[in-house]
This record gives sequence, C-alpha cells and structure tokens, in this order.
Amino acid sequence: MASFCYVFFSEPNLSYDYSLSYLYLTFISSLLMSFIITISTNLSLIERGYQSMEKKKLYFLLLLIVLIFLALSFIKVNDIKFLETVDKIAFAAQINKKEQGLIESNFIEEKNLKGKTIVIDPGHGGKDVGAIGQSGTFEKDVTLTLAKNLQRGLEKKTGATVILTRDKDVTMSLKDRVDLAKTMNANLFISIHFDAFTSNEVNGITTYYNKEADRSLAALIHRHLFKQDMGTRDRGVGFGDYFVLRENTKPSILLELGYISNAEVEKRINSQTYQTQASTAIVEGVIEYLSN
Repeated sequence: MASFCYVFFSEPNLSYDYSLSYLYLTFISSLLMSFIITISTNLSLIERGYQSMEKKKLYFLLLLIVLIFLALSFIKVNDIKFLETVDKIAFAAQINKKEQGLIESNFIEEKNLKGKTIVIDPGHGGKDVGAIGQSGTFEKDVTLTLAKNLQRGLEKKTGATVILTRDKDVTMSLKDRVDLAKTMNANLFISIHFDAFTSNEVNGITTYYNKEADRSLAALIHRHLFKQDMGTRDRGVGFGDYFVLRENTKPSILLELGYISNAEVEKRINSQTYQTQASTAIVEGVIEYLSN
C-alpha cells in the first residue's frame, strides 16, 4: 500500500495529486450542498414522508451527513499524505545508507598501504638547530612539527607503518637516519627541511632526489605540494647530493619546504594552515606513489 502510494504520489506529480484531492473535496461538498438545497425546496414532500420528524431535526441530520462526508474525505487525503511522508523518509534513509556505504568504501580504499613502511626524517635536532628565522624560529622545531603532522595523516589515511627518525628534540647523525630506513626495510624515506639564504627576500619550495629512479617520486610529491595554495614560489625538482639521499638504498627524497630566512615565510611556516596544507599534500602524494 505504502509503495503504491509513493509511486502514485511521487514528487514530480505532487502538486497535481494534491489538486485532485482538493477537487474531490470540492466536488463532494458541492454535491451535498445541492442535495441540501433540493431537500429544502421540497421540504413539504419530505415532511409527508417523515411526519414524525421535526423540521429542525431534519436540518441537523443533513448537516451531520455533510460533516461525516467531509471528515471521511479529510481522513482520506491526510492518510495519503501520511503514507507519502513515511515513504519519503524511508527513501531518504535508503539514500543516506547508500551514501554512507560509499563513504565507508572510500575510507577502506584509502587504507590500501597496510604492510608498507614509511620513514619520515625531521631534519636537524638537538644541538643542530638548522636554519634560524628572523623571529628566532629554529628549523629543527618546525621540521619536527610537520613530521608529526605527516605521521598522523599517513597513519589515519593509509594504515601504513610510519616511523620518525626522531620524535623529540635530540641530536641524530645522518648515518643513523639512513640506517633506520635500511633496518626497517622502508618503502619510502622523506627528509623534511626548511631552506635559508643570505637574502631575506628569497622564497620558494624545492624537492630533491639523488638517484634517477627517484626523480619521478620527487616530481610527484612536488606536484601535489603545488596543488595546495602554498603561497610561495615553485623552485622545481632538482638533483641533490645530500647524505640521506646519496647513501640511502631506499626510495628517498628531501623537501625544502620554504625559506625560513624570509620573515613572511617564517610566519606562514609556523601557522596551522601551512602545516596542514603541506602535510595533506605530502600524504596525497605518498598515497599515489605507493598505491602504484
């Protein structure tokens, strides 16, 4: 019954069907009023047929009949509206269930890097503060913040094992960083850095690789970085003779994610917006690389 009413009173025909319902009520009312008028004009005939019934009682009876018909008609229309509402709610619930299924499906699809190991290397640390911004920001601090954000994002979205070469402010040799990637049999090694220059006006992001096999990886991550509105110059992808790349037997890149020597860039690097944009871009790039 409900399914039939839903089809008959489906949304494209909703106004039309309601018009029919009101037309039905109007017709019934008109018919009954005509009946009343006819009865009134021929009251003498009715009185002869019902001599024991008083005139007022007759009018009351006719009025009662009209009200009963109107009530039945009202119940009919509202019953249809009720069934239609029930089916619309059921339909909406069904659509919501389908959408939820798609969301869950997408979430499952993103969890496709289980079994993969990613090593994130926050540059510098401990006594080695790295570059220093004009406002006193240490490179070692912002690299660690970004590395932790990146770790959380990768673990949440991919299910991969994500290891930091350091998770606090400690000194760690370049060799130990590379050895960790080898020991953990990493599928990917990413070293996080921020650049500096003698001029405080220079800005931009550069992605480095050392081995030709890693060029496509560097280009992929770099491309994802500039899909975000990073608000800085694209300094491209280039060869870098860095120890953590040169001595690394695992796929590896080094990211210089902005010039901390530039006061405006330094402020932006410390913002949550920048940290989120950078980590999101890298996560998306890693997913694409390791999924293929």
